[in-house]
Amino acid sequence: MPKSYLIHNATLIQHGHAHHLNQIDVLITDGIITDIGKGIKSDAILITGEEIFVSAGWVDLRCHLTDPGNEHKDTLTHLLDTARAGGFTKMVTLPNSEPVISDKSQVKYVLQSGENHLVDIRPTGILSSIDNQENLAELYDMHTAGAVAFTNGDHKVSNGLLKKALLYVKPFGGRIITHPSDKSLEHHGMVNESETTVHTGLKTSPSLAEYIQLKEHIEVAKYCDAPLHFSTISCKESVDIIRKAKKEGLQVTCDVAIANLSFTDKEVLNFDENFKLYPPLRTEEDRLALIQGVKDGTIDAICSNHAPQNIENKELEFDYADFGALTLQLLYAWYTRYLSSELELALFVNALTANANACIQENSSKIEVGSVANLTVFDAQATWVLDASSNKSLSKNSHQYDQTLKGKVIAVFNNNHTHLNK
Repeated sequence: MPKSYLIHNATLIQHGHAHHLNQIDVLITDGIITDIGKGIKSDAILITGEEIFVSAGWVDLRCHLTDPGNEHKDTLTHLLDTARAGGFTKMVTLPNSEPVISDKSQVKYVLQSGENHLVDIRPTGILSSIDNQENLAELYDMHTAGAVAFTNGDHKVSNGLLKKALLYVKPFGGRIITHPSDKSLEHHGMVNESETTVHTGLKTSPSLAEYIQLKEHIEVAKYCDAPLHFSTISCKESVDIIRKAKKEGLQVTCDVAIANLSFTDKEVLNFDENFKLYPPLRTEEDRLALIQGVKDGTIDAICSNHAPQNIENKELEFDYADFGALTLQLLYAWYTRYLSSELELALFVNALTANANACIQENSSKIEVGSVANLTVFDAQATWVLDASSNKSLSKNSHQYDQTLKGKVIAVFNNNHTHLNK
C-alpha cells in the first residue's frame, strides 16, 4: 500500500515559486509530490504544527569529517543522521579525516557510506599532496570518483598552490574552496583579537589574518580567470572585500558559519570551551556586517561548520580544548532565537537551498507536482531539548546541551525516505 504524508497548512518558501510565502498543503506519496494546494483531503499521515514552513531540502556546505580515523567522535552514519535531524538533505564534508581524503578510493568510501540514506553526501578531496604541501593531490582522479570540490579545510593554501589548483581544474570544471587565513598572523590564536579578549590571557588571532589572505586569493583567482569559493568568512573587512570583488564581476562566492552570525567574542569571557571555534567569534560590528552580507547577497550561503569533539578532547581548560561545536541540529533553533529579528526567513532559507547548491554547481530541488520530494518542514513555535534522546551525534560538545530550544525541524523528505523528528 502506498505510503502518503500530508503537510498541512505550511507556508511555502522558495523564491520564484507561484506559492512563495503562501500557506498551502503538500501531499507526498511514495516519495513523490502528488498534489499542492489548499484544503487537500487525504487519509495520509498528517504533518502539522503551530507555525510550520516547507522549503526545498537544506544544504550544508561545511561539515568536519571524523570517519575514517576518529569514529569515536562520529561515524559517517551518525553524521548523516545528525544532518537529517537538523533538516539537511545534502551535506558537503571536509577532507579532514585520518587519513585525509586524498585519492579516489577514499572518495568512494565516503560516497558508499552514504548510499541508501536520506541525506546526499558530497565529499571534498584534499588540495595539497600529502608528500609536499606545495604540490597538488590527485585532483582529477578524485573528481571522476565524485569529489564535489577540493580544499585544505582550515589549513593554509599558499598563493602558489592556489594558482596551480585553479588552472589545473579549469578544463574539467573542478571547484576550489579555501578558508583564508595567514597562519603567520594567526600565531596559533584561540580567540579573536579585540578589546573584549585582550584581558583574558588567551592567545588571540586578529581578523587581519583572514582578510589579508582573502585579498591575495582574490587576486590569484582574478589572474587565473577562475571561480573560487571562500569558506567561513568571519569579519567585516572580508565582507567588504568580497562585495567589491563581486561588483567587479569576479567569480567569487562565500559562506558564513551560523555561529559567527549568532554570537560574538563576548561569549569566550566565561571560558566555555564550546565557544572555542575556528574561525573565532568576532566583534558585534563583524557579526552585523556578516548579517548585512547575507541580506545584500555578498554572502551566498550559511553553513553549519559542524565539528564533533569527544569529551577527552573538549572538556578541558580552554587553552587545551580542541576547536569546534555541534551545530547541525541547532542551526534552525539558533536562527529562531538569535537571527529571526535581523534576517528575513526567506533569505535565511535561500542561503541554505538555492544559493548553497549554486556554490557547488548543483540545482535546488523543485516543489512541484510530479517531482521527487526533497523537502524540509520546520516549526517556528515548537520547542525541544538537545539531550541524549534527541542528539544523533556520538559527541555532545554544545553549550546548549540539555537546554530547551525553540524552533524545530519536524520532517525531512529525500530519496524516497522520510524522517519525522519526535
